[in-house]
Amino acid sequence: MIDKRLLAQESRARGLNENQEIQKQVQALEERLMLQALLAEEERAAGAPSEAELRAWYEGHLTELTQPERVRVVRIFAATPAGASAAQRTQAKQRAERFAQQLRAGQPREKVAAGGDGPEKARGGELGGLARGDWRGDVAVEKAAFALKKVGEVSPVVAEAGGFSVLQLLERREARVPPFEEVRAEVEARMLPQRKRKVFEDLLERLRRAGTIEIDVAGRP
Repeated sequence: MIDKRLLAQESRARGLNENQEIQKQVQALEERLMLQALLAEEERAAGAPSEAELRAWYEGHLTELTQPERVRVVRIFAATPAGASAAQRTQAKQRAERFAQQLRAGQPREKVAAGGDGPEKARGGELGGLARGDWRGDVAVEKAAFALKKVGEVSPVVAEAGGFSVLQLLERREARVPPFEEVRAEVEARMLPQRKRKVFEDLLERLRRAGTIEIDVAGRP
């Protein structure tokens, strides 16, 4: 900080603070800081949105707040090598069918997953909670996952790029609109930009009605 002060003193001693370009930048910075302070003051004066305003926003944005249908599944993958022959694909499909039989027989999914090839086997085969469109792989896997209805249900073998999969449903959550109380904080946060914009526009409108601005020939207000 001392070095900074020494450098500033030397700049003034050389008259650099009188430089027109520097003065323009200082003025621009001053105006920007004052504007920020003014808007912050107006936002404080406006206060937080009322409960009625929050609920009105909630009711008007139910579609956006709807939580999509989700499933949590186990995937056991039997891979085929690049350029696999028909025989190799048959062998991989047979492996996947054995995985399905093991799951249906009640063998622990972690044990079955350990024999698979996908990276998810390190997590006991679990892919986590996924909504439609979250799948980054073959859409056939997504379709098979959402076709499962009961926890523990095992899918038929699914052919996909690079091999064959079998899926088991761990959890299913239907699409739902969360109650207002559950998403109140989210509603308030999502209202904030809109509220800030309204405060700004209201202030600007008042100033336009009451204020007077003169511009000189050099274009400076």
